Amino acid sequence: MKILVTGNYDPEYNRTQILLKGLKNNSNVEVTEFPITSFKNFDKTEFKKLAQQTDIIYLPPFTHESVNKIKKLTDKPIVFDPLVSKYLTKVFDYQQISKYSPRAYKNYLKDKIPLHKCDLIIADTEAHKNYFAKKFKIDTNKIKVLPIGADITQFKPTNHTANTTFNVGFYGGFIPLQGTTHIIEAAQILQTETDIEFNLIGTGFEWKKAKTLAKKLNLSNINFLGWVAYNELSSKINDFDICLGIFGDTPKTDLVIPNKIYHYAALKKCIITKETPAIKELFTNQDNIILTDNNPKAIAEQILILKNNRDFTNKIAAASHKLITEKYNENKIAQQFINLLNDYLN
Repeated sequence: MKILVTGNYDPEYNRTQILLKGLKNNSNVEVTEFPITSFKNFDKTEFKKLAQQTDIIYLPPFTHESVNKIKKLTDKPIVFDPLVSKYLTKVFDYQQISKYSPRAYKNYLKDKIPLHKCDLIIADTEAHKNYFAKKFKIDTNKIKVLPIGADITQFKPTNHTANTTFNVGFYGGFIPLQGTTHIIEAAQILQTETDIEFNLIGTGFEWKKAKTLAKKLNLSNINFLGWVAYNELSSKINDFDICLGIFGDTPKTDLVIPNKIYHYAALKKCIITKETPAIKELFTNQDNIILTDNNPKAIAEQILILKNNRDFTNKIAAASHKLITEKYNENKIAQQFINLLNDYLN
């Protein structure tokens, strides 16, 4: 199979990295990359030549605006992997735009047009698939689910020196679906537990808000570690005793299994995260993950349970590691993708 990867995409983004690495590891696939940074200035002749020689054209995450432009240049099947809805993110997650405004409708069209123009849509979860189908009136047969997975060559567990405190870790961009406010309020509840420490990696949208809240609550058990380079994440997370997922109150929270969940699992960490329809598509509560009600008290209670029962914590961590490394590594994800494409072509 010959796959042409194109559009205005970021080759370093997690989903794209995982899938392309797995595809390139597969001897039955030939991958050609033709990134387009500007549709005003790119070699259309070369693109059309490459398109003519390929079986499938794949547009990675966030290439919404590339779909229609690519569609005009080729009759080859276009597979679009949006990963997110711009409308859902801007209007309901970040709440930057009123849902009744012209800008909201413009973002709605930024989703609807490419989703209808492409030939096949890839969604990361069944929940996201159902959202795309219902919101943008798309036949569910046109949407296939491909989990994000993890590159287990980059995210590998290592032995580390035992922490003097129980290290509760988190990393993220402090975006609304991550619900970092709930994490900080859980830290407040556990402030009298002097052997528990929270370490939060990252910066972003609500980072200042989170730091302000921690300062207002006068918390001494929480550290904001700032931005960490992608290639250093693995070693930082390996120092955590348990890891926190997402606890947002926005609709998008219920639709996704974020990158961090796969990374934590690949690193053999016990994970606490909000119970959502999406997370239950892959994980099972009390077997390979800890799912919780979405409030600080419930999060704090689960942290205490894990701190006081290390054998149980290690059992959960081992099960999550087994699940992701055996079924959702980069090669397995790529093979799932190839199977989806073969089904479509046939």
